Amino acid sequence: MAKRISFLRILRAILTAAFRRWCIELEAPIRSLRLNVRKIDIFYDAKPSFIYGDKNIGKALLKGHFQNSEHNLDVGAQGDPWTLAVPSEQFARWLHSFYWLNDLAATKDKNANVRARNLVDKWIETYGKWNFFAWSPDILSERVFNLLTVWSPLLDGDSLSKKAQIRRISVVRQLKRLRTVYKQTSPGLHRLKAAAALAIGGAKIKEKTDAFLGRGLDWLDDEVNNQILPDGGHISRSPEQALQALEILLIVDSLLFKRGVEGSRTVSRAIDRLRSVIPFFCAADGTLPNFNGGGENHPLRLRAIMKAAPDILTKPFGYCPHTGYQRISSSGTLLIMDTGGTPPGPFDSQAHLAPGSFELSTKIGRLVVNCGWSRQQPRKFKKSVRNTAAHSTLVLNNESAGRIVKDGWLAKTLGDVVTFGVGPVTVSRKEQDSGTWVEVSHGGYRKKIGLLHKRRVYMSIEGDDVRGEDTLLVPLGAVPLSNNEKPYDIRFHFHPDVRVSLSQDQKSALLIQAGKTGWRFRTDHGPIKIENSLYLGTGSTPRKCQQIVISGNAFCDSDGETLSNKVRWSFRKLEARN
Repeated sequence: MAKRISFLRILRAILTAAFRRWCIELEAPIRSLRLNVRKIDIFYDAKPSFIYGDKNIGKALLKGHFQNSEHNLDVGAQGDPWTLAVPSEQFARWLHSFYWLNDLAATKDKNANVRARNLVDKWIETYGKWNFFAWSPDILSERVFNLLTVWSPLLDGDSLSKKAQIRRISVVRQLKRLRTVYKQTSPGLHRLKAAAALAIGGAKIKEKTDAFLGRGLDWLDDEVNNQILPDGGHISRSPEQALQALEILLIVDSLLFKRGVEGSRTVSRAIDRLRSVIPFFCAADGTLPNFNGGGENHPLRLRAIMKAAPDILTKPFGYCPHTGYQRISSSGTLLIMDTGGTPPGPFDSQAHLAPGSFELSTKIGRLVVNCGWSRQQPRKFKKSVRNTAAHSTLVLNNESAGRIVKDGWLAKTLGDVVTFGVGPVTVSRKEQDSGTWVEVSHGGYRKKIGLLHKRRVYMSIEGDDVRGEDTLLVPLGAVPLSNNEKPYDIRFHFHPDVRVSLSQDQKSALLIQAGKTGWRFRTDHGPIKIENSLYLGTGSTPRKCQQIVISGNAFCDSDGETLSNKVRWSFRKLEARN
């Protein structure tokens, strides 16, 4: 388990945060003057190739009902939320990011245009000059991107009015501010979106194209090179962040094309790679698996994004060597396995500690899952679902295979980063006529306990037989740290639609998938237990589900061949009865 955060990195982060705060406070008296804009001509009319939003949320917004995660705020059909107390900081971030504009646009209701303009105008009256929170770099980048994305279909219906002129002036002021604080945005998608917003702004504004477009495209190229891996995955190793990156780049590319501005070849190549990798990640039901801070995502959103992306004729592939995932697909059964290490800092703030975890699905639906995470879920669960126990893998000594920074001053300075990673991780794959084997091992417990965790998984060519083997062993040539025993649990979390029944011998269980298909789980190590679990991969409320737990005690000086240190298990599909 390698140490990831050096004293130099901590010191640099503290000094950077203090300097930024000092700069912001120093700028306050002259900020309004520096961002002064007197008049802006009508923006170019260029609509993106697609805008995805939830029309049901949009209809609620038309009635004055704002909802994010478990929090609600009712302002009435004619009211606005800008002078009211909000229920949480998470809610405030969502509110000031203007992401809900996409939901209003999705309603395709004429009243949505009037409602959107009114809410934006009221925000300008209240926060348009300055607010420390609302104008913070990450929220600013989100808001500018969302404003410009929906501008033509939603916000420019009264383009000749005085309010429309104020609206355009406000957007340019925010663009100027974003250009100034660009490097203060959080690394990752926030910075990618900030560069994209500047490029879109330069394409839409007639008078100040050169002020934003060139700089935005240069920065966008830099971020694409930093974040999009050669196999098409995102550097965070999150399938959902790869989808978000594709969405951002598609919107930029389509707006530049419709504006008649030549796009970036770097961006085009990244779109091609992302377009190829998203199908690799999709579960058998067509949505995303729950890995590294992401959840299922709505199938309509996935279809909208993929439809907007150019078709890429590529041969289906079984693994992403740079992003660190393996995929086995046979006869409608699909297994996706995490075989990568912890993402490099500073892109690890949402990384999960789950080497060797997997998800298993069929055309009927999902079977084995990880607990997952949706950004609509209550934030109090976010850190806990990153731990190893929230995934379908082995947990040794009731500890995660790595460590996330604890709440406190360090977390406030660096974010929720990983302080100790799960690596090193090694993986091999063997394809045979009868099926496919994948083997992964990781050293997440090596430094503290002295044991490697090795997992082998096999799927038959018919897709009806999935077998696995979990082994805890001292690496060849290494000296055991002790001869003690350490407890372990092998966890298999099941989707809420799966019902689990334990057999009398407590070494097998019957799994009924979506009330239709039966599977038999067996193990040579028992007894097994059925425990409650939570699924947070979709929706705004955790759903109750079940998990199978195989428990035992491993010898810390074993070569992995002892019965206590090696556990075999299997999932076999049952024949349908007439």
